[in-house]
Amino acid sequence: MKDFFLSSKAITLLQLFKYIEYADESPTLKDIMSQFSLSKITAIRYLKEIKQDLTELDAGLKLTTTDSKYKVIYPTGSSFSATIFKLRYTYIVRTNKFQVMDALFRNNFNSIQALSEATNLSPSTVQNIIKPLKHYFQHFNVSISFRGNQNIIGKPLHIRTLMVYTYNAIYRGKILPDFVTNRSQYTLSVKDHLSFSQRHQFDILKTVTYFDLIQKKNAITLTPKLRQLLTAVNDTNPITIELPGFSEQVLQDESLLFSFLLRLLVANYDTSTEKITIAKAILSLDMAFTNDVQQLLQNFFVDFKLKQDESSFLESFYYLVIVLIYLEFISVDVTGFLEFSISMSAFKEENFNTDPVFKSLQKFLTEEAKSYPKLLNSTTMGTMLNALFFFLLDHNVKIKPLKINVQYTKNFYAANMIIQSLQDVFGSAITFTDRIDQADFIVSDSYENAEALQGDFFLFNNIFNPHDWSTLLSTLLQQVYSKTFYKTVHHDCVTKYH
Repeated sequence: MKDFFLSSKAITLLQLFKYIEYADESPTLKDIMSQFSLSKITAIRYLKEIKQDLTELDAGLKLTTTDSKYKVIYPTGSSFSATIFKLRYTYIVRTNKFQVMDALFRNNFNSIQALSEATNLSPSTVQNIIKPLKHYFQHFNVSISFRGNQNIIGKPLHIRTLMVYTYNAIYRGKILPDFVTNRSQYTLSVKDHLSFSQRHQFDILKTVTYFDLIQKKNAITLTPKLRQLLTAVNDTNPITIELPGFSEQVLQDESLLFSFLLRLLVANYDTSTEKITIAKAILSLDMAFTNDVQQLLQNFFVDFKLKQDESSFLESFYYLVIVLIYLEFISVDVTGFLEFSISMSAFKEENFNTDPVFKSLQKFLTEEAKSYPKLLNSTTMGTMLNALFFFLLDHNVKIKPLKINVQYTKNFYAANMIIQSLQDVFGSAITFTDRIDQADFIVSDSYENAEALQGDFFLFNNIFNPHDWSTLLSTLLQQVYSKTFYKTVHHDCVTKYH
């Protein structure tokens, strides 16, 4: 859904640009044709378009060819990461879909004809765009109409969510929507030391909220139960919106909603300690809803035999209750905007048998839905919740450390140097054993009859050679990744998930 406003051609152009940037070697025209299954004429045309688009962004941005190989040259102060977001934004705002949607949010039109005149598009073009827009809006329980004073029809909470997620998906990098209220002098305090991307997401949320309040006069009214829950969330790193012309109750509800959406949009806005504090505040409400969430999580820990210390349980409760509050009280599908998709095929490509994990999670949720039909109904039992429980399982299962045996014959202290250095880098992901026959990975400068051993063997020639160290670290990283990184897949208790 986050790519709703991008044409298939624009998506290909962006992928082509990424391919040129990330290819191991600068690709040739033939490489590009093969990678994207393009004819020679189409590939050349696409490359010319990218070259022109880059130049329009910045005269110093150059798509060049040297020895028939394509490469992008960036001027001082520019980079691939900045350029890709600008390019994506450029392709979106060019589309008729975006122009029509943006106009509908900013103004009210009494007819298709009036909207077509405002966007310089023919009535038939606007009519054809309205159809997919209506389908897009339906995901948020919002509709489009030209029969009343408002074109965007729905609960203010759903309309706000639609605007927040839509504009957040479009305006990435440095760019913000140019709503009139962007020039507002009303400040809004936020915690210190946010990253650039965190600050940008905060600014998007603030821009949309102020526009909807000041310009469109669409205020949110929370139910008493939701107000109580969000107050517990907002007690930590609180958000307070202060605007003239609104009642104290409206500003309180707007502050609470802003604070909640901020947690959903901005990763790690709260520290682990603060998440635990929020979890405790929500649990202290002693509501039927929060008690059910707590018992559901308790059942999850018991069924999957997870170690239940207080901090891990409370942090897991924070993630679960935040998602269930959203699904219970806001209840619009935003999975298309977020990375909540778990693809079985992605695991199978790496020869990981995840079937027991996924099947056991699905079985658990299906069984629990009988006890908690309000929490786990047909609406909530979707991709978002399945992915969350996969995360909670992964988050609470400790990895099985890679067992390493180190042998070194050229001096008596080198083995200890190797052990200490690897421990410094990989920490708890590895452990060491003096039983070579029980090791997953063997590091030696000599021949250890490796064919007779179960562990993978690495010949480490010289402890004073930086290249040997680099190769060892790279090899060991691959070992850790393939054997222990997918914690829920490789942990011993996987067999108990059936």
